[in-house]
Amino acid sequence: MVTISMADFTAQIEARKREIGMVDDAATTEAMRNKGGNRTPKKRALLSRIEGRAIAAGRKPLRSYY
Repeated sequence: MVTISMADFTAQIEARKREIGMVDDAATTEAMRNKGGNRTPKKRALLSRIEGRAIAAGRKPLRSYY
């Protein structure tokens, strides 16, 4: 087993992204985001509760589709 640092691991990921031409911006991230079309009712309820807890704590909730 080979152990690498998190910085090296991140650098390898960034290099692979450049190789395949992947742009790491907000529009690309949004296009790859799971739109939630096949989510179960249980998962939708979980995401709703997570969003409610973030708002109650005064934090901006992560964007999720449910």
